Amino acid sequence: MVYRLICGAFAIALFAGVTGKAQPAPKLNNLIIYGDGFAFGVKEPVGWHGDTDKIAAKYRVNVVFLPPEESVKKDVTIRVRINGKQDENTIEDLNYDMQAYKQDFPTAQFSELNLAHAEYKTFARTVFVPGQFYEYVAYLNPGPGKRFIFSVAMSKKNEPATDSELSAYEEVLKSLTWLTSTV
Repeated sequence: MVYRLICGAFAIALFAGVTGKAQPAPKLNNLIIYGDGFAFGVKEPVGWHGDTDKIAAKYRVNVVFLPPEESVKKDVTIRVRINGKQDENTIEDLNYDMQAYKQDFPTAQFSELNLAHAEYKTFARTVFVPGQFYEYVAYLNPGPGKRFIFSVAMSKKNEPATDSELSAYEEVLKSLTWLTSTV
C-alpha cells in the first residue's frame, strides 16, 4: 500500500486562500509504503513513477520505480524491498547474494558502489556481465531494534546506468526513512 503525503498540497491551498493568489500544486513525491508489520517513507525521483501494485508484485518488492516515459525502453527499474533480518551483520547478507550471482553467472564481475545513507549502515556493490546486465545493489540496516533491512536495487540490461539513472537510484536510497514496525 502507498500514500502520497498531502501536507504540502494542504499548505499551498491554505496559503492561496490567505493571499488570494493561486499557487501551482506541488508534485507529491514522498511516498509512505506499509505492509505487514512495517511502514517506511521514500521519495519518488523526479520524472520517475512508483508502483506498489502489479508491477511491484511482478518483481516481488514493496515499491518499484519506473523511469520517465522517454527512457522506458532502456529497461531500467529501481526496486525497494523490506527483508527480515536475523542479526546486525548486514554485510554478510550482501556477500551471500553476491555469491549467488557468481553461481548463476560465472562470468559476473563486481565493483564497490560508493553510496551511503546519512543514518543507516549501507553496504553496496555493483554486479555485472558486460553486454548482458548491470545490477546496483545496496542493503541498508536501520539499526538495532528494527526487525527489517532495506534492499535497494537498480537493474539495467546491456549497458551501465547513466549518470541520471544513478542519481535517481541514489536519491531513492538516501530518502529511505524507517517509520514503524507496528502497522
